[in-house]
Amino acid sequence: MGTPCQSPRVSVIVPAHDAESFLAEAIESVRRQTYADWEIVAVDDGSSDGTWELLRSAGPGVRALRRERPGGPAAARNLALEHARGELVAFLDADDMLLPRYLESQIARYDAAGGANGRVGLVTCDARILIGREYAPYTHLQLVDERDVPITLERVLRRNPIHVACLVPVAAGETVGWFDPQLFGTEDFGLWIKLLEAGYRAVLNEEVLAVYRRTPGAVSSNLAGQGLNNRRAYELALARGRLTPAQRRIARRAIRYNRAMEEIARVRFGGARERSHLPRLRLLGLLAWVALSNPRRWLEWVALLRSGRAKDAAELGAEP
Repeated sequence: MGTPCQSPRVSVIVPAHDAESFLAEAIESVRRQTYADWEIVAVDDGSSDGTWELLRSAGPGVRALRRERPGGPAAARNLALEHARGELVAFLDADDMLLPRYLESQIARYDAAGGANGRVGLVTCDARILIGREYAPYTHLQLVDERDVPITLERVLRRNPIHVACLVPVAAGETVGWFDPQLFGTEDFGLWIKLLEAGYRAVLNEEVLAVYRRTPGAVSSNLAGQGLNNRRAYELALARGRLTPAQRRIARRAIRYNRAMEEIARVRFGGARERSHLPRLRLLGLLAWVALSNPRRWLEWVALLRSGRAKDAAELGAEP
C-alpha cells in the first residue's frame, strides 16, 4: 500500500460538508493507493456534524482546512487548491471512494498522453455507482453511453461524460481560474468546459477506478435545482464568448432542455402549491418541445423518472 511522501506529485482534493458518515472511507481509499506520491488536502465547508474533528485527527498525509460558514463545493475546492502542493490534482468527493489503482493508472495515462507538453487538461475515468449498499448494474460511462469517442468540447456540451474523480494539472486549472463559485453541483462540469474552451485535451481512461455513491431518496427533490445549475453552467459558457457558432447552438439547446427539466421536475416532485403556480400552457409547451426535439432522450427521461432514478434523469443531455 502507498504512504504519503513529503513532496507529492499529486494532491487529492476533498471538499466535505456534514460528511462524517462517509469521509473516513474516502480518506482510507486514498491510503490504499498503489501509487505513493500523494497528499490529501481536505476542507470542512462549515459542517455542523463531526466532520472537522474527523479531519483534524485523520493522521499523516491529510492537510485539514476549515471554512466557518458553508460556501458550497466550488468554494471549498478552491480553498483546498490554494494549499495544494502537487503538480497534479485529483478530485474526490467526501462520500465517494478511489479504487486502489486510481492514481497509478490516471497518472500513467497523463504521462503517456504527453502531460503538459501534450496540452493534457484532464484525465477522466469510469466509476462504479453505489446506491445504498448495492452497486448499480451499470457504470458511469455505461449510463452516459459515451465510451470510445473523443471527448471534445462539443461532446461535453451535449452530454457530459466526465466523472468528477478527475485528474487535472495545476497549471491548466490555474490558467482557467478553477471552479466558478456561483455553480452548485455542476461546478465540475463548468471546469471541464473552461479547460476544453482553452484548448486543453481531455484523455479518457476507460478503466473503472472510482466509486460514486448515491444516497437513495436524496436526489428527487433536487432535480429542479440540478436543471437550474446545469443551465447556469451553459449560460456562463455563453457569457465568456469563446464558443464557436456551432457550440453556441448546442449550449442554447441545452439551456432550453434544462429549463424544461426544471419545470417538469417541479410538477413531478413539487408540492401542490408549487404545481398550482406553474402555468399549464407553458408546461405543455415545454413537454412538447422536449418530446419533439429530443425523442430518444425524452423516452429515456420518462423511464428513469418512473423508475425513481431521478439523478440519472438529470444527467441526460439534449440530443445533438
